[in-house]
Amino acid sequence: MKNTNANPAFQYAGLLIVLAIPLANAQSSAQLSGVIDAGIAYVSDAGNARGHASVWQAKSGDINGSRWILSGNEPLGGDLSGIFMLANGFAVMTGTASQQGRMFGFQSWVGLASQSKGTLTLGRQFDEVVQFVEPISLGGTRYGGTAFAHVFDNDNLDNWARVNNSVKYVSPTIGGLKFGALYGFSNQAGAFDDNRAYSLGAAYQYGNLDLGAGYFQFNNPSNVATANTGGAEPAGAPFNASRQRTWAAGGLFHFGPGAAGLVLSETRLANATSINNVVDTAISLPGGDVRFDNAEVNVRYSFTPQWDVSAGYTFTLGRFSTPTGLRYPKWHQVGIVNSYFLSPSTDVYAEAIYQRANQLQGTGIQGAQIANFSRASGPDQLVAAVGLRHRF
Repeated sequence: MKNTNANPAFQYAGLLIVLAIPLANAQSSAQLSGVIDAGIAYVSDAGNARGHASVWQAKSGDINGSRWILSGNEPLGGDLSGIFMLANGFAVMTGTASQQGRMFGFQSWVGLASQSKGTLTLGRQFDEVVQFVEPISLGGTRYGGTAFAHVFDNDNLDNWARVNNSVKYVSPTIGGLKFGALYGFSNQAGAFDDNRAYSLGAAYQYGNLDLGAGYFQFNNPSNVATANTGGAEPAGAPFNASRQRTWAAGGLFHFGPGAAGLVLSETRLANATSINNVVDTAISLPGGDVRFDNAEVNVRYSFTPQWDVSAGYTFTLGRFSTPTGLRYPKWHQVGIVNSYFLSPSTDVYAEAIYQRANQLQGTGIQGAQIANFSRASGPDQLVAAVGLRHRF
């Protein structure tokens, strides 16, 4: 008898896993992997417009967003392989899908990989800022993750946004240098640049020093009702703006069991009307040009093979064009994470993040807001959390 109450997403996922089994018997490989992150957090002020109110919360993905990944590789001769990835993000505390409810919203792509010629992929995937600069930052990595995102993840270093309809190339490493490029199609007849995206990036490794830089641009992202919703930046874009341009660069110096990093980034928004990648309802902006400049310093250190600590500080300077003149809001954010590995796959962690927001008057922003948590009613917010992560 057919189960009409079954969730179609899980039906399709089960079918994909079953179909993956014969791939391994045809000299191909397919594997299921992922991460589950859940914790309990104290938030000093999550009152938003209701006034100051602290709260204890059961949270999903305080450091890494939970997801399961089906990936595969098929040798095609020489050093050429066919590859694919289908990755589903979910909230472990509720079982609901992330990335606006998409089945494979975290990533979905297929491509060709060659050790000598590089990798070409097509689908929904990350831009080159994420590819080449995110590993230097704490946001988006296992060393800091979600709550360490720069304010509103304005530079995408916590990989909040993906690019639909995209073609991406990443070169092999040549003398320590690797580079890449991505283009996201608008898919719109007669409007080639309506909701398209492009991105460039590179990384260079020299001795103990890792360097990375990247740039991406979205034209007319599709959050507004009149936009081309079939383009490169789908509904769920982090900002409503006619154009978003972001660059980022950084360096990570390794010393013994530790590393220290510096990341600089800037995002410019034209005709920005809202900030959407927040836990609460979207934040309305005055409609002018907006700029975020971010500077992050961080350190990560392994005291033992099982125990590591990371910490970072980010300063963000805004520049908001409003009907009453320019406004220059400022954010200070500092955080620390202490992780202990019970096994190579499972660790427990404790983290604390504090954010101070200054000079918000006239910007449309009402209070501090650490990523993945509700907006504060005032300029200060403190988050303290403990959690458990398991990789499979």
